[in-house]
Amino acid sequence: MNNATLTTTHDTQTQLKSAFQERSSTHPAKNPQSYRAPVDVYEAKDRFIVLADMPGTTSDDIELVIDGNMLEITGLVTDRYATLGKGLRQEYGIGDYHRHFRIGSGINADEISAVYRDGILNVNLPKQMPIQPRTVHVDDRS
Repeated sequence: MNNATLTTTHDTQTQLKSAFQERSSTHPAKNPQSYRAPVDVYEAKDRFIVLADMPGTTSDDIELVIDGNMLEITGLVTDRYATLGKGLRQEYGIGDYHRHFRIGSGINADEISAVYRDGILNVNLPKQMPIQPRTVHVDDRS
């Protein structure tokens, strides 16, 4: 039985098999303006896929940190139009994205990968493959 898990307390889908849990809804960012990147989580047979909507940042400004059973996603958004003049209406935010997730022991942390394209961060969290039964030969020599 594979115990790969990923859980979020803020997901509207509460039946993600208790698979993805966000650590906290608070944001310890230095910048007073912060955003919770909206995420979609999918489970495939061999992995979990996290899609985080992070427009306005770049791959150089995104950081994924795996610390024990925690996955932290951060991304900085800078003021792209500061040189244009005084803003009369600004709906695009300036600040940073920050999410914490608890990942289960069934995730292969060494194989986690991420790609950022078109404002979407795609994080692949491969499941640990269960140990397959095997027969061990017993030698009669000492």
